[in-house]
Amino acid sequence: MERDLTLLTALVAGGVIIVSLLAAIMQRMSLAVITILGVLFTVLLLMAGREGFSRFSEDLERAAFFVVLAMFMVSFIILYRPL
Repeated sequence: MERDLTLLTALVAGGVIIVSLLAAIMQRMSLAVITILGVLFTVLLLMAGREGFSRFSEDLERAAFFVVLAMFMVSFIILYRPL
C-alpha cells in the first residue's frame, strides 16, 4: 500500500514538471524554479523505497533546515537595516 502511494505521488510530481515546463515555455522563465524543484522531488520520491535512504533523508532535512534558517536571517537583516 505504501509503495503504491509513493508511486502515485511521484507521478503527481512528474505532472508538476510537465505543467511547469509548458508554463515556463509559454509564459515566463521565472517558473523554471518550479520545474527544477519538481525534478528534485520526483527523484527523492522514487528513491524513498530504497534501503539506507532514511539516513540520507535525515541529513538532507538537517541541511535544508540550516539553509532556510540562514535565508530567514538574511531576509530580516535586509528588511530591518537602517536607511
